[in-house]
Amino acid sequence: MAEDASGKPAAKPKRGKAKAKKSGAKKKGLGKGFYIGVALLIVVPFVGLMGWYAYSVLGVFAEDKQKALDAKAQRLAAQASAFAKRAAKEGFKVKDVDACQKIREQYRIPAGIIYTEFTQRQLVGLSKFASDEQVTERCIQFAKAVTEMQKMSRHLRHVYVCQSAQFNVDKAGRHFLTADPRGRGVVENRGKRNKLHPIGKGRSILMSGWQIYNQGDGCIIIGISKTGIFTFSGGVQMKDEGK
Repeated sequence: MAEDASGKPAAKPKRGKAKAKKSGAKKKGLGKGFYIGVALLIVVPFVGLMGWYAYSVLGVFAEDKQKALDAKAQRLAAQASAFAKRAAKEGFKVKDVDACQKIREQYRIPAGIIYTEFTQRQLVGLSKFASDEQVTERCIQFAKAVTEMQKMSRHLRHVYVCQSAQFNVDKAGRHFLTADPRGRGVVENRGKRNKLHPIGKGRSILMSGWQIYNQGDGCIIIGISKTGIFTFSGGVQMKDEGK
């Protein structure tokens, strides 16, 4: 046995620790198999769960949205049915109410002028702050008046002409009709001459091929069917525009 300088036996080399170090170096890192296992056990089920949750939530949302749309459709259908029954009972046509509510389409819109929802209320003789319900009731009055007008003379179209509007008889705008502010009838404006044509409240007269109905509250309704002389969509305008 080998001895060191002092005469004692020399210590044996520590081979076990060296082997352990080598073994530890080999075990460094977890390997692909470990991660694949984790993915199979945790990640895949989690993704599947989230997918199921999203599908369930979106499915419920779509179902609720469809129910809301169906309910709205049923509500509108019920309202339309009730309105049609009222029209039949009170003697007016729904299409005439619709024409009144779309009165802006009957007016000439000069360049640069924007007709707002407030303006449209004024065109039917209401305050610009009138509610939708008030507009509907006003247009029902219009529809009833049109029904009465048709008994005297049939016309293709009818339009409200209230205090904020004028009905141009000629294209130049020198001859036009306006409603009497006191509800007495129609005022014919020809150049600088104005002439009142009295009309009883709820009655009509014929003037130059147009039928004029006096609602008695500062609004008149004009029925038009004459062709070749007057372009309906371009003949009615706000009084202070186009001059």
